[in-house]
Amino acid sequence: MKRIDERREMEMLLSRRRTLAMLGGAGMLAASGKLDAASCVNLAGAQTEGPYWVEENLNRSDIRTDPSDGSLRPGVLLNLKVNVVNESGSTCVPLAGAKVDIWHCDAGGIYSDEAANNSRGKKFLRGYQVTDDNGAVNFVTVYPGWYSGRTVHIHFRIRTYSGSTQLGEFVAQIFFDDTLTDTVFKNAPYSSRPNRDTRNATDMVLTGTRNGAIVYADVTQTAAGYAATATIGVNIAAPAAAAPAITSSGVVNGASFKDGIVSGSWVAIFGRNLAAGTRALTSDDLVNGSMPVSLGGVSVNVNNKPAFLYYVSPTQVNVLAPADSAAGAVSVTVTNSAGTSPAAAAMLMAAAPALFASNGNVAAVRPDGAVIDGSTNTARPGETLELFGTGFGATSPAVTPGVVFSGSAPLVTPATVTIGGAPAAVAYSGLVGTGLYQINITVPNLASGTYPVLATVNGISSQSGVTLKVG
Repeated sequence: MKRIDERREMEMLLSRRRTLAMLGGAGMLAASGKLDAASCVNLAGAQTEGPYWVEENLNRSDIRTDPSDGSLRPGVLLNLKVNVVNESGSTCVPLAGAKVDIWHCDAGGIYSDEAANNSRGKKFLRGYQVTDDNGAVNFVTVYPGWYSGRTVHIHFRIRTYSGSTQLGEFVAQIFFDDTLTDTVFKNAPYSSRPNRDTRNATDMVLTGTRNGAIVYADVTQTAAGYAATATIGVNIAAPAAAAPAITSSGVVNGASFKDGIVSGSWVAIFGRNLAAGTRALTSDDLVNGSMPVSLGGVSVNVNNKPAFLYYVSPTQVNVLAPADSAAGAVSVTVTNSAGTSPAAAAMLMAAAPALFASNGNVAAVRPDGAVIDGSTNTARPGETLELFGTGFGATSPAVTPGVVFSGSAPLVTPATVTIGGAPAAVAYSGLVGTGLYQINITVPNLASGTYPVLATVNGISSQSGVTLKVG
């Protein structure tokens, strides 16, 4: 659904198993982990930005790769969550809409884009995110290495803005327990550089911190590496919240990005100031097996009925449309802490079939899970494929929108499929996951080539420009 990264969205929605993973599975409930705005934390002590700060303006969560060549920096995986709390007098609230930059050295003690490190032009292990309504940002990185004279640390810079005018700034560093670091450094590639010369007790920045708390990461081990949380108390000017606005023709089908939305199917909404930051649904957000109607402080109404939230960001929100028997033009609004957007028009339909695709290639997999990617893996005449889409309409039995679903609910009116104009035999068409429809087809006898794919239900066909490569 997410226009800026269609391949990632397609992969998340490709199968029943991945849909369940996306929504966490029914009944998987845990503490939300959101900040308690009523409890304050100690203000962090400001620290030097050091010699390796570079204004890269890389808006990304996963900072492990180098954008110049896509190479992945080696090291132990570290999922880092940063909570920013703004303290003013006796009040303490999450700081939403703040730009949080982080940067740190790799496992070998090297910073990117530094002449002294012979890494000019590289941008690995640098990036920023904007805090959501809970004051949180999330980064995927590797556990930092060490270099002479410094203990293990991650730099961060927090800034707030009004338009392009900077309102406030805070710079400091995140530190790690030495015992944990010793454990991590037994692993490659860290183990190739033994005998680090500086620990926390002798680090000049950590021991020299005055007038504030030192920020230590709270770290737990995971199956893949480590998860860390750092809560940072600051006292800086908060950005002025701007009311959300939906762009013209900004409410579209979540697979085709065309007009036509359907009850219980995915919808993408585009605009500005839709959310303070970026947030995706997790299992923690599910309540009694149902998707939330508010996520990251954002809610959406479709025809005055609450939609179910999956993804929010300043420019895009993805929702599952609520149950509604209406047909025709309906109003859509987005609400956050700054207010409610002017109503935008959308066309609510009984069916508006659309196929998920990436770079024009239809989302198709073999029964064994192999993805037909249109390059190294192509379809073969006579084989069975599973196609995926949204907006195909009513099923029997009916499935309640917003409830995490996994199973089989066939379409009331079965879909038909053509590939290059040739009919493809359809063995099944129906709902298999939350908002996710699956069509099982047999590829017709076609010569090698790339062919347009159309799925039709109730006389309405899916979007043009979607193809399948047969080879």
